[in-house]
Amino acid sequence: MKVSRTDKLLYGVGAFGYGSVNQTLNNFLMFFGTGVLGLSGTLMGLAIAISTVWDAVTDPLVGALSDNFRGRLGKRHTFMLVGCFAVAALNLLIWNIQPAWNETSKFLILLVALLLIETFNTVYSTPYSALGFDMCQTYHERTSIQSYKTVFQSAALLVPSVLMGIVLNPKAVATLHTANSGYRIIAAITSSLCIVMALITIFGTFRYRLVGENITNNQVSTTNKLSFFGEFFAILDDRNRVYLIIAYAVALSCSAFLTTLGMHVFTYTFHFNSLQIFIVMGCLVAGLISGQPLWCRVSNRLGKKRTVQLALWVVLCGVTFFALLLTLRIYLTVKLLLWLLASDIFLIAVGVGCIYSLPISMFADNIKLENTAMATGFLTFCTKCTNAVVTFIVGLLLDLIGFQSGIATQSWQVSTALGWVLVGGVTVAGLVAWLLFGKYKDKATDSVLLCRNEAVS
Repeated sequence: MKVSRTDKLLYGVGAFGYGSVNQTLNNFLMFFGTGVLGLSGTLMGLAIAISTVWDAVTDPLVGALSDNFRGRLGKRHTFMLVGCFAVAALNLLIWNIQPAWNETSKFLILLVALLLIETFNTVYSTPYSALGFDMCQTYHERTSIQSYKTVFQSAALLVPSVLMGIVLNPKAVATLHTANSGYRIIAAITSSLCIVMALITIFGTFRYRLVGENITNNQVSTTNKLSFFGEFFAILDDRNRVYLIIAYAVALSCSAFLTTLGMHVFTYTFHFNSLQIFIVMGCLVAGLISGQPLWCRVSNRLGKKRTVQLALWVVLCGVTFFALLLTLRIYLTVKLLLWLLASDIFLIAVGVGCIYSLPISMFADNIKLENTAMATGFLTFCTKCTNAVVTFIVGLLLDLIGFQSGIATQSWQVSTALGWVLVGGVTVAGLVAWLLFGKYKDKATDSVLLCRNEAVS
């Protein structure tokens, strides 16, 4: 079945709604919990850590349920419909927790709400990702549809910054009034986006609801005889697939270092204000989006493996220039530094955008149609576990360099060390990922190159 650009667009829109909810939680939740609700940093860290681990565990579980589900709405759209409404409702609950409640009640309600929202986020996102694999089943088409999805995921990165500037009063972000009004408005907006965008995708791709269900009864019965853990670990039977999974998880560590330390570096190392940080974030999103058609064209010529490796070199070149700016920052004006850094972030984002989309397409080339959601859940499980490890390492490094939370400025040594931790983390992750992708055998690319060589001879 040929998938039109309109259908790919309707599919990609679905990543914007739940992405807006997730990005807003990632950006505001820790401050909301400590600054508004009055919970301790330890309790907030514990709640977020527990929900993150649970999120990773539920991905393959929901994937297996989706793969084996049969219903009138299909095995993907049924889950997506339930998931989007549940995520929207739970998002409203989280931001309506009241500061006046006692600490135990606030913590328990927040923890349960986070566990539930992560569960239903998986109920939506894992079948949604698998739907893209079901729709596009050819080598290059998989790359194309993942690019559409990445564009909308990247656009969701700007939602927290935009809402903060429009809704929240920066001088009163920790007041009771803000907790009762500003955050509620943000929750209403992001929940509405979640539902509307999801419904556009569900109805826009409804004719694909039965794609992937045409496997034979023998295939179904064989799949059902396997235990869940048998199916889970069977994904690791292919060594080539293992290289790809590890390489993808390590490559995403580049992004994890950028997102985890980015705000610290922009604020304490380069001393940017909120407007300047918004400009840098805008360049980040622009780079992620504009790079998608570029990498699609490049992969059509070089193949997916070589394209990802090229993108990693783009990231490494950008980080090298970032290190130069870090070293020379005291000799540059704030305006010049801002535009040089914004341009560099744009370049890095172009490379990272390829890492977001192309390895997922490569993974789809190596899995069976009847197990797409299960396999997708396994891949997400691995990447989230890696991200959790990176976040933990970053926390340890912050303590090691003497970073002090709760103060407006850091010492010169600490602010400089922040920048070098970011540079070092991205560089190491990028180089290791490049080596790991080198071990992956892109069979489709090898076949194309073989045919070219035979034609030349």
